[in-house]
Amino acid sequence: MALYFLSFCTAYAFVFIKQANKPAWFRTYVVLLCLFLCFGYMTGTDWRVYEDIYTHINFNNLFYNYFQEPGYYIYMLPFRFLNIDFFVFFIFTKVLCYITIVCKLITYCERFKYIGLMYFIPCYGFYLFIDNPMRNLIAVSIALYAFRFLVERKPIHYFIIVIIAMTFHTSACIMIPAYFYMNKDLSTKKIIFLYIAINVLFANRTLLALIISNVFGSIPYVAGKINSYIESSNTEGGGRVISLGFIIFFTFFILLCFYKSQIYKMKNGKIIWNGAITFLILYRLATTIEVFMRFQLYYMIFFVAGISYLTVFFTERSKKIYISYLLGLSVIGSNQIFSTWRYLPYTNYLTYAVKGEFPSYSFRSAYNPNNSPYKSKNKENKNNEK
Repeated sequence: MALYFLSFCTAYAFVFIKQANKPAWFRTYVVLLCLFLCFGYMTGTDWRVYEDIYTHINFNNLFYNYFQEPGYYIYMLPFRFLNIDFFVFFIFTKVLCYITIVCKLITYCERFKYIGLMYFIPCYGFYLFIDNPMRNLIAVSIALYAFRFLVERKPIHYFIIVIIAMTFHTSACIMIPAYFYMNKDLSTKKIIFLYIAINVLFANRTLLALIISNVFGSIPYVAGKINSYIESSNTEGGGRVISLGFIIFFTFFILLCFYKSQIYKMKNGKIIWNGAITFLILYRLATTIEVFMRFQLYYMIFFVAGISYLTVFFTERSKKIYISYLLGLSVIGSNQIFSTWRYLPYTNYLTYAVKGEFPSYSFRSAYNPNNSPYKSKNKENKNNEK
């Protein structure tokens, strides 16, 4: 448990330690963070399904009994053909995604990189790398490269990357409309009106499902995926108009709108602000049908950068209060580790590799459900990697 808190509280401490800005400090931190986030062994959920698919690939009958997006399956084939161990393949993939996401976070957060990491790790990092919806993680990592071509106005390059991302996870379709507005000057009044309208209209679960199906469901396969998301979504949490999360994100929305003109003048400011606002607008959609929080993941880096950049607009004393406030939100975001067996006990692949002992699939699969102190509290989400 201590490792989870240490992973992001260290970033908070480094914000106030001048020496931590030295490249050696930062490199050491992100490498150790990678070893923690990417080398989890029996933690998480979806690896069980992925390992089963990986183990039972049939080279004589490819794609037999595999009905998900084809990109991930094709990506697996060379590793399986070379008889590379599943967890070596799995960890290698997570490390590649980790490098991509952290590099992009550094690019957009710049001197506020420690603040960005402090917020990103518990709010998104634990889910992405330890619980690990692998196909969604890969799709997000690929999609992040598309934003460069959005800024350079190269539509062919942009949409090729988005299409590749969609072959790993259909949710990458949310990147399609981004090309037409992410690099433009947006009207604050229109954004506020849109934000209010979406929060009012999309609080209705049935209406939201209908709109999403009409907009993104013209392709039968995509429509089927959307319907499966909606049907498997937890109806108990759908349509909450006011919640603690809404209040927190609404506050960020107000701050971002207030400082919009200043943020636009900063390096990458336009794409950061527009992406952050997109993230906040999508929050309503994810609150009504929670599985669509996967859409938010494509814009999380911009939201993290946006709220990190807000630090600029506070006095020295207020900055410390604001950063501590973000730490408090990070602690709240980390409460997921106490609500399910997925995260505790934490095991690391390297400790078993050093000993040369690799437990069987059945042992690993049952380890966390049987040994977690939170197994009795577990309310298993049925939305695992659809």
